[in-house]
Amino acid sequence: MENFAGKADKDPEIANELKLAGITVQIMPEAFRTQHPEMRTIIIGELGPWTFKRAWYYWVAKGPGIPPKYADELHEKFGKKVRVDGNCRCPSPRESFKGFAVDHYHVDSQEGLNALADTIRQIIEEAKD
Repeated sequence: MENFAGKADKDPEIANELKLAGITVQIMPEAFRTQHPEMRTIIIGELGPWTFKRAWYYWVAKGPGIPPKYADELHEKFGKKVRVDGNCRCPSPRESFKGFAVDHYHVDSQEGLNALADTIRQIIEEAKD
């Protein structure tokens, strides 16, 4: 993902990354643009109970947690692109969360953002059964 730190004109590109992953784009009030020291955007994403905020070259995703079963599968395929707890060492979910749900990721690629969104949608869908 491109480094957008300090750039106030990247809202369309940021929104497009969310749209490509099937994440709902929320446009915040203009005052929101100055609230983050790193990013100058009014775009955030929402998917179910998860929020997505763009950082300089990655997305910060926070929510109620990805259960271990799903977090392990996501880590096996995308562990270097979807980093558990934002950790640059890319430890496994079990190493970081000791069997509890993972509630925080840093996502470094469009492929990873798509995969995390797909995982969240899968959890939501299976919870309906």
